[in-house]
Amino acid sequence: MSTSNNGGPTVAVKLYIDKEKKKVLFAESDKEFVDVLFSFLTLPLGTIVRLLGKQSQIGCLDELYKSVEALSEDNFQTKACKAMLLRPTNAAGSHCDRLKVKVDDTNERFIYVCPTSGCLALSFSSFWGVCNYCSATTTLILREKPVDCRTVESNDDGVFVKSDPKFIIFDDLHVAPASTSTMFPLLCKFGLLEQRNIEEKVLELNSHKIINLLKRALVSKQSLTGLLCDHPVETDSVNLDHLREKLFPKQENTTDPKFNAVRITIVQTKDDSSVLYAEVGYDFVDLVFGLLSLPLGSVIKAYGQAISNGSSGLDNIYRSINGSGIG
Repeated sequence: MSTSNNGGPTVAVKLYIDKEKKKVLFAESDKEFVDVLFSFLTLPLGTIVRLLGKQSQIGCLDELYKSVEALSEDNFQTKACKAMLLRPTNAAGSHCDRLKVKVDDTNERFIYVCPTSGCLALSFSSFWGVCNYCSATTTLILREKPVDCRTVESNDDGVFVKSDPKFIIFDDLHVAPASTSTMFPLLCKFGLLEQRNIEEKVLELNSHKIINLLKRALVSKQSLTGLLCDHPVETDSVNLDHLREKLFPKQENTTDPKFNAVRITIVQTKDDSSVLYAEVGYDFVDLVFGLLSLPLGSVIKAYGQAISNGSSGLDNIYRSINGSGIG
């Protein structure tokens, strides 16, 4: 790990670039950068929207986040309910605190509890607010000190991955150990044995550049090339028919007894070409707002490539972890 000009920590990535096409063929890095890539999957959707300045381009989530921001606290059960949607807790936060370059800017972690004697609220909360049972203001009982990266410098293993000598990261963010079975085919495929049109370049990525990479990974399969050349972030083509079929598969008219149906009233144009708005109850709003608290990895696990029809580098990061293969 080194430090950038602005004083922030960085992780190094060596890029192998096709000079003629100005395209990243693949990258080589150690565990620090791979840990940061894998940490993307732990981020709640609301955190991603916030980090990207409500310009994440993840469907309608930007507008959903703005809706939560705009609503008065009087519309929520407690102040903590609004806070946990705008700054949802990362369940892997203690691990992410050990990253060489942290993506989430939440630096301190707090634990609160209701101070009223005999109150039924025996559980702890990560958010300050009003107790749901007795309306008392919760009290801070523990302040976790963020892990100093310097205290884990001597740890041979990474945060999420073991200390392999090197990893290979493709432009579409597939990740693989830099073994001979991986390297030799790459050397032949890209002509690296001759190195006539191949340029090597080392990038030092600070938190700003990592967040830029996250934004590209959400919508593109050429994330590293886009980051290197500073291309405008553009969404790769998505097959919406495939997305709709994947999200709503054909199934028999059976009702799962474990779930209750949520009913909404749709108001649409007479020709059924578009929905104007929907009249809903609190149960539907709870479900929609709850999307902001979901970890990105859980969403990809639930819907797979339907999220972006395979056009997202984050799909490939997930496949690299679960062993689905490369390419």
